Amino acid sequence: MDLSDLQFWAFLAVAIPGLFLPVIIVWWKGRPIIPITLLSLVFWPGALILALRLRRR
Repeated sequence: MDLSDLQFWAFLAVAIPGLFLPVIIVWWKGRPIIPITLLSLVFWPGALILALRLRRR
């Protein structure tokens, strides 16, 4: 296993729960979850694409 593979999986292990954390907080507070879910789904892939396109040092 290459170190870059390990870094990729570590990133996903942090990013995926980070995607659902705002939704869980809003659901726990009893508010409608649809708006925050849409925001999370719209902006998270953009951040992921940007992170993957950044050049290495």
